[in-house]
Amino acid sequence: MSRGAFWLMLRRIAVFAACVDLVYLVAFFALGMPVLALVNLLSAGMYAAAYALLGRRRNLPAVALMWTEVMGHAGACTILLGWDSGTHYFLLVFLPAVAVSRSPRYAIAAMGFVLAAYLGLDAATQTIPVAYPLDPGPLMALRWLSITVVFVMFGYTARYYTQRVHEAEGRLYDLATVDPLSGLWNRRHFLQMAHAEIDRASRHGTPLALVLADIDHFKLVNDQHGHDTGDRVIQHVAGLMRHQARTGDLIGRWGGEEFVMLLPMTDGNGALELSERMRASVEQVACQHAGVTVPVTMSLGVCEVLPGQPLDHAFKNADAALYTAKNAGRNQVCVAPLALPARPTTPQAARSLAEAPAHALPAG
Repeated sequence: MSRGAFWLMLRRIAVFAACVDLVYLVAFFALGMPVLALVNLLSAGMYAAAYALLGRRRNLPAVALMWTEVMGHAGACTILLGWDSGTHYFLLVFLPAVAVSRSPRYAIAAMGFVLAAYLGLDAATQTIPVAYPLDPGPLMALRWLSITVVFVMFGYTARYYTQRVHEAEGRLYDLATVDPLSGLWNRRHFLQMAHAEIDRASRHGTPLALVLADIDHFKLVNDQHGHDTGDRVIQHVAGLMRHQARTGDLIGRWGGEEFVMLLPMTDGNGALELSERMRASVEQVACQHAGVTVPVTMSLGVCEVLPGQPLDHAFKNADAALYTAKNAGRNQVCVAPLALPARPTTPQAARSLAEAPAHALPAG
């Protein structure tokens, strides 16, 4: 658990404990024990002070105050009311918080101290007479109230810790799989999913298509408007692509201004139609950033993945199609001829793709 989450948990415990003390204040007044009721009022005030100290990041005084309250209050009530009152259980409320401490030495020392206090209190009640004896009915009610409060406190602490662990795991997963700028899958995770999807398509004999996309003249955007605007353009295009994609489509940022898509259950014609919708959407919706309107276009290369075809082979074909779209004037979609006849979306892209070299695209 992070330090911030730990101190936030302690603040919530302070609020909960203060509310519990107010409940006991009413109970002790009803039982005709005004002294113990005033002790609970004092305890509620101590928790309020600890809450304020934690808010000011004066953590050590706050923890010391909370420890003093718990040890003194639980110990005094157990001595005065007897072991059967169940107030000794409150000595255990900090064990979950102590156990998740970052310092093993502190955790061991604190738990050892609580254990010693607990055993010492048990021994003391064997010899010290009860100062405020209660009838069996009220005594049982008080014991059940103590058990319930401690049970709820343990459950809340465990639940809070579990939620923080899940949140931390989610953040680690995002760092490992998501591109932080575009919000799409990063290159490494996309490749992992792509290999699994190709294996699935080969087993079931279902069509599969690969698309490479590149923002046109992206270097000019950075040169003319700055890298902040360039980053915003990447986010803008990524959002439009995500909006046009279907459930199950895999979209990733390949690097720089390049994107990649793997389209399950989609042949070359279906991939061409989806890519054209994305291209048109990017062309029609300009990017707005810092009061500047930046027109954006995108070129795409489409390749149908044949059964058993290696992924790197499919990438070479999609890359060749994208290279041709770039050389044909940009802002268009070209289809690699390996799996189906070339069907460029503009007359300029109708040149044969067989002559297109399968190498890295030129910048922009």
